[in-house]
Amino acid sequence: MSFISLFKKSGKDKQIDESVLTDTFHKSIKERLIKCLSKSVLDLPVIVEESSVHSPNGREWLLVSGAGYCIRDVAHLQGRMVKGFLVNLASEFSIGSTEQGQFCLSVLLDELQGQFETSGEVKWGASLLVTSQSVVYKAIEWIPTDVLAMDYEAVSEAYEGLVIRNLAKDLSEFFKDYPRLVEALSRLEAEKGTHLVSVPGGLKSILDKALQKDKPVLFDELYQRDTSNTFKNEAQ
Repeated sequence: MSFISLFKKSGKDKQIDESVLTDTFHKSIKERLIKCLSKSVLDLPVIVEESSVHSPNGREWLLVSGAGYCIRDVAHLQGRMVKGFLVNLASEFSIGSTEQGQFCLSVLLDELQGQFETSGEVKWGASLLVTSQSVVYKAIEWIPTDVLAMDYEAVSEAYEGLVIRNLAKDLSEFFKDYPRLVEALSRLEAEKGTHLVSVPGGLKSILDKALQKDKPVLFDELYQRDTSNTFKNEAQ
């Protein structure tokens, strides 16, 4: 697929051709999204070494204590989780101050809040925040008893493995049911155009092949020599 065909031809400002938003493209966006959200969850200080130092506000409710470690309640880490989601999403997809970029962050915040029932309760499975927290609780619950009797390093390793596996599954299911964020990010990436070029060598390789056309002129040479002489020599 030519990167030039990503934009519809018109006399107006270039418009995104939504035909490029294929299943494969959506899948790659979804995988990157899950990866950066997973990083945010893993960065949370859930499993911490035992210490006499407490947080400034004292909100460190512990679920489990063991030999040299403590397991904190992720419910008291919601602020860090939300901040991590926003920061990592902006970093992964190079979100700036554009309307489309800010829209993606707004959709993320909306998905974190979830949908509400008529009773006022959050609809189960509709909140990205609740889904992520549930993965953490599930991982803690699934840590084997014999591992909990070990040290901080062993417990942390077991926890991270369970979190990564469950996040990949649960977040994938979440975005299957609620694809708005994936679609918003796909449109944002489609605006970049050349980002969609995924061939060996990238854009330079395409230009090299286009310039060759049975001639030995390469892309690099056009910038290493005087271009007028280059084309004059090749025309002879």
